Amino acid sequence: YAADFPVGVGGVWVSSPYKEHDDTLLPVPSYEGERFYIRGLGAGVHVWKGERQELSFGLSYSGLAFDSGKTDDRRLTRLDDRYSTVNADVLYALRTDYGHLGVRVSHDILGISGGFSAELSYMYPFMLGPVYLTPGAGLRWDSKEQVDYYFGVSTKESRRSGLDKYSPEDAFSPYISLHVDWAITENWSLTAGGEIWFLSHEIKDSPMVDDAQIYSAMIGLSYKF
Repeated sequence: YAADFPVGVGGVWVSSPYKEHDDTLLPVPSYEGERFYIRGLGAGVHVWKGERQELSFGLSYSGLAFDSGKTDDRRLTRLDDRYSTVNADVLYALRTDYGHLGVRVSHDILGISGGFSAELSYMYPFMLGPVYLTPGAGLRWDSKEQVDYYFGVSTKESRRSGLDKYSPEDAFSPYISLHVDWAITENWSLTAGGEIWFLSHEIKDSPMVDDAQIYSAMIGLSYKF
């Protein structure tokens, strides 16, 4: 696809891990060029691109946020808001006959949490009739600063809300995914997919959280020039 410069638009839904909190629904554009890319909530440049390997630098929007006005849990309404941020990303991809490996390292450049995250992923794409299926799995690490900002409860918040104080450490969260690409015509393609994240105990043990998983789903339409 990269050499054909597809442009697309779609939407993504992400469940909120917070108690009785609204989920997130966002538009997601896409473009894959020789040097520049837009993939959902991230964009960047390929600094090196070979036949099987690729190194990219980019920026991405982190949609994770807590809004005390969007929860129906009485105690959570008394907590401070947690804000989304922008990350600087370094991405490496390796494509082999046995699957695709990906590595991403990210840092919060707005200083919202000041944290880091890293992700290792594996995908195995294959054709099933006219459909291109890509099942995958991965593991994400979030630094203590990042986990504490989004899921910790300070002493002041504990006194105000009645929740227990909570100071988590860094967290490892595995996930599984499935993406489907269907070439409707020579130029038009329909893309859909979903992910299930299995939250680390450092996250799911937070008094702010009521689920052990985060679910996401996306659908999009692209045109290949």
